[in-house]
Amino acid sequence: IPDSVDEIADEVRAFSARFDYVFTSGGIGPTHDDMTIEGIARAFNVRTVIDPILKGLLEKRQGSLSPAQLRMAEVPEGAELINDETLSFPLIKFRNVFIFPGIPQLLRKKFIAIEKLFHEPPILLKKIYVKESEAHIAPVLSEIVMRFPNVKIGSYPVLENEDFSVMITLESLDALSLSSAFDDLLARIPPERLFKADR
Repeated sequence: IPDSVDEIADEVRAFSARFDYVFTSGGIGPTHDDMTIEGIARAFNVRTVIDPILKGLLEKRQGSLSPAQLRMAEVPEGAELINDETLSFPLIKFRNVFIFPGIPQLLRKKFIAIEKLFHEPPILLKKIYVKESEAHIAPVLSEIVMRFPNVKIGSYPVLENEDFSVMITLESLDALSLSSAFDDLLARIPPERLFKADR
C-alpha cells in the first residue's frame, strides 16, 4: 500500500470487515511518510491521540521528546496496548487490527510474543479413499452431512490413479462427532470399493 492515509484507511476498513484479524506492518515511525496510525484511525472515524504509556516509555529512553519522536506515541483513540515481558515496546491493537513495526526483526519478535493469543483448538481430520465415482458416493455423503452437522465433509476426485478415484475428508473440532461420522461413512462403503481409511 502506498504512503497515503486514504488508501491505508480504505484497505484497513475493507480487511477489518472481511477478516477476523488484520496485521499491518510498517509506517509507524517518526517520519513524514509514516502514515499507518493515521490511516487506521481514519478507517474507523476516530482521531489519533498520544498514549501516555507509550509517551512515558519513549521519554524514559530518549528524554525530552521532539514532535517527530512524539509521533511514535500516537495511537487511534481507543487502541489497546499488548505487552509481554519479551518486548521493550508494546504492540498496538485497534479493534481487530494489530499494528506491527516494519523492521523484520522487530515484527518477528512482536509476533512471537503475541502468538499465544491465536491458539485455536485443533481441527481433527480423517480421510477415506474410495474406488467409486464422486457422483455415486454423493448421496451417502449428503446423508452423513445431515446426521453430523458439526463435521465438515469434502470429496475430491483424483484423476489418473489406479488405486482410488475419490478422497473423502472429514474435519471437526469434536473428536466424538468425527469418529461417529467416520464410522458411519465407513459402514456405508462396500469393502470392495474401499481403498484405504486414515484413522
